[in-house]
Amino acid sequence: MTPPLKRATRAPTETPDRCRPATGGGVRRWGRRYLLAGVGLILLLGAMGLGYVCTLRPVWVDLDGQPLLLRTHLPTVGEALAEARISLEPEDLVEPPPETPVGSGVHVRIRRARTVHIVVDGEARVHRTLAQTVGEVLTEAGVRWIPEDRITIGGAVVSGEQPLYAAPTSLRQTASRGGRPGLAAPPTTEVEIAVQRAVPIAIQDGPATYTFLTVARTLGEALLENGITLYAADRIQPPLDTPIHGGLRAAIDRSRPVTILADGEVRQTRTRAETVAQLLEEEGLTLGDLDYTVPNAADAIVPGMRMMVVRVREEEIVEREPIPFETEYRPNSQLEIDNQQVEHWGTPGTLSRSLRVRYENGIEVSRTTAREWVEKPPQNRIISYGTKIVPRQLVTPDGTFTYWRKIRVLATAYTAATCGKSRSDPTYGITRVGWRARKGVIAVDPNVIALFTEMYVPGYGRGTAADTGGMIKGLHVDLCYDEDNLVHWWKWVDVYLLGSPPPASKIRWILPDYPQER
Repeated sequence: MTPPLKRATRAPTETPDRCRPATGGGVRRWGRRYLLAGVGLILLLGAMGLGYVCTLRPVWVDLDGQPLLLRTHLPTVGEALAEARISLEPEDLVEPPPETPVGSGVHVRIRRARTVHIVVDGEARVHRTLAQTVGEVLTEAGVRWIPEDRITIGGAVVSGEQPLYAAPTSLRQTASRGGRPGLAAPPTTEVEIAVQRAVPIAIQDGPATYTFLTVARTLGEALLENGITLYAADRIQPPLDTPIHGGLRAAIDRSRPVTILADGEVRQTRTRAETVAQLLEEEGLTLGDLDYTVPNAADAIVPGMRMMVVRVREEEIVEREPIPFETEYRPNSQLEIDNQQVEHWGTPGTLSRSLRVRYENGIEVSRTTAREWVEKPPQNRIISYGTKIVPRQLVTPDGTFTYWRKIRVLATAYTAATCGKSRSDPTYGITRVGWRARKGVIAVDPNVIALFTEMYVPGYGRGTAADTGGMIKGLHVDLCYDEDNLVHWWKWVDVYLLGSPPPASKIRWILPDYPQER
């Protein structure tokens, strides 16, 4: 038989020596161990944090035009936005969609809808929208509108192209995981748009009919808005304070517009007078004995008439004008040729006229000569010119010559080749008197120097006036050269007329004054 088991008994526990509290050097050893363990733990946690930060993925967000930078470990765009506490509504626009996986450097564009209160046709409605302009919001909300409607925001009239909101200020924002960007809160500004419908009305203005849309409250305001002016004498039905409603028709019975020009003034008025005379009386205008009107006083008034009052006066005046004197030349045999002497300077006369001058509205319109007489006759200027010819001797390198006249002239030069004729022309190189063009032939103005006159030109030599030219006029001579020895001239020189003078009837006693030496 197996003997019964006996319960073991535990001997009193004694603490071994190694488990007893250390004293002295043992305490220092345990302190170093705890310090090393704490440093290790800190390094481990730092490494884990650094690894966490380094593995965050950037998400670039354009939030209503404001840039944000998010960093996240979450897998989708929607979760990253929720982590950054960017709340979204169903009407908001998110591109790419929230379920899009977050890749490296993904760009997200968010446009959050705004709340717009629209009041139209007595009905208020709330609409959330991403539209940018007032017109787009109304169209999106199913409100039919036209440019003539009155659209107001906060009581201010705006157009359909008016931006709904001002562009936001660009500000770069950054949010790490779990952060709240400063401008990420959804826009809370609400806008109230009121639309007042334009209604059609028709205005019968004499022969013209105007149909237009208006948002005015009364007929008078509608006329004013559309530039339809009423004058005190006009009549309109219905009255101007009639409230506007769709299909309203009004008729204007116009007074007749007239323009009056009188006494330097222009009067724009309207009248129901029947004739011009009645209009003058109505305006307090009287006519003098010579005054008249255009049109006549008896003519009927027509719309748009321009009526003028012509004030007439007449006066007599004496008008004087000078009578110019003439210059009279007289020969003087005691005075040497090419010299002149004033015998009498001359005085102008006076011609007088008696005139009747008529003025209309202060403007001279006519002058009638009553009589005319010479109050003082003119006295001519008398100049005597010399006809005395004194032969003189001229000593030159070519010899001594006797000349009877010295004339200051402009000298130029030419050859047969410079006369403008081709060599095939039968008259090529033939002068006015039939001579062959060569050195010694001089072209002159025959009204100043007679042809065949012998001449001496310093620097050129002796020659004969045997040619003329279209450009040779007055105190101008043209010196001919052979074609192979042309010398160009353009200067003023004294020329000497040689030999015996021609008969007095052939002499140009008074020389012309052209060209003039400068």
